[in-house]
Amino acid sequence: MIQRAKFAPARGRHFLTLPAGASWTVFFVALLLRIVYVLGSTGPQPRPFSESVDVDQIAWNLARGAGFSLGEGGSVHPTALWPPVVPWLTSLLYRVIGRHYFGALMLQCVFGALVAVLLVALGSVMFGGGVGRLAGWLAAVHPMLVFFSGYLLTETTFCVTLLAALIASVTWVRTPRPGRALGAGMLWGLATLTRPPAMLVPAVIALWAWRPLGLSVKPGDRVRQLAMLALGVALVVGPWTIRNAMVFHAFIPVTTSGGNALLEGNNELVWNDPLRRGGAFDAHGTEPYASAFRDRGEAESDAIAARLALDFLKSHAREWPAMALAKLTRFWRLPAEGGAGGTWQSAGSPLAKLRHAVDPLLIWSAAFLPLAAWGLARSLRGPRRWFQSAPALLILYFMLNALVFWGSLRMRMPIEPLVALLAAVGFEDARRRWRARRIGMGVVGAETASRSSA
Repeated sequence: MIQRAKFAPARGRHFLTLPAGASWTVFFVALLLRIVYVLGSTGPQPRPFSESVDVDQIAWNLARGAGFSLGEGGSVHPTALWPPVVPWLTSLLYRVIGRHYFGALMLQCVFGALVAVLLVALGSVMFGGGVGRLAGWLAAVHPMLVFFSGYLLTETTFCVTLLAALIASVTWVRTPRPGRALGAGMLWGLATLTRPPAMLVPAVIALWAWRPLGLSVKPGDRVRQLAMLALGVALVVGPWTIRNAMVFHAFIPVTTSGGNALLEGNNELVWNDPLRRGGAFDAHGTEPYASAFRDRGEAESDAIAARLALDFLKSHAREWPAMALAKLTRFWRLPAEGGAGGTWQSAGSPLAKLRHAVDPLLIWSAAFLPLAAWGLARSLRGPRRWFQSAPALLILYFMLNALVFWGSLRMRMPIEPLVALLAAVGFEDARRRWRARRIGMGVVGAETASRSSA
């Protein structure tokens, strides 16, 4: 049985502590579900497709000593199109088992199962053991969290690093220590190197931490601890940024794909296509944009893409509210598939035949999004509302990120564990209210019966 999380007290040395004495049943159930899904959706001999091709290629080049690069044979060239964490972790596996894509997906299944365990820890320390356990089980069976295990992409691993960094931040704010601030910052740096949108999250965490830190440390120490948070981020991200500067002779904090991501969601072709509106597409392979990138390097292409996207946004300034609505509609869509976004399963998958009969994500969303909304409202009204507002702040942050780039389930994926956490909060609050009402009705009934017999 999973017990309530016990985080290190003030005298403790650890800034990140998982539930003490926890049963790993939730982990193994989550892992089994993800393995079964991968076998059913891709088969035992899957091949990478779409963006997974690049991640697989970089991982294999790292494993065989060709560096963080794309291409094969004589066409290998350094790249910064992808953040380094997922290719590097996959390369460690490839060094042992060879270039087997199925093994890479199994590694993603392990990370997906870890999400459930980390959510138990986060929920327990923020809302109590009952909420933590329920949130872990919700994450274990959450369709979207299961679906992404079938891709070699950054989203699943990012959920792990984001939750680990958030747990460390919560632990630091509860018992402030400079070392804990540094450790939390380093984990946020790791999250940034997993998926670049996390780059500004430490600023959000610093704003969230400012008030509670002021209640427990002196003003000067509060500033020093926030500086340690920033130092932790810099120590992890800095070496990768220096590597990029040496390779590309340009300032590239994490990737050379930020401008391209901005253009993918902000261009005439997407905006004028009702099926794609609010979404994204690959501008590098489509005219009139493809010719602008021909014979350009990664850094230069990214700068050109950013300029084209900004030109589009300037020329459509009056339509920004409509763009925002279209992106948010895609971001919060209930079904698993929609518009021109493709399908989750590969061709010939037995699961593909079921997708028209039943949509697991639609069922999950209809059942738990209302509970999450209720949990959000309760957490922001309780006596610990500032402390418990961290999940809401991160959900808002990633919503704003989608407004800048585009709306999709990929953009929403990082906050789904937090949505599950708030759904657990809502469910537990509703359950307590129902029990209190039932007990109250029982007491009233007993009093009425006693008076009647008298």
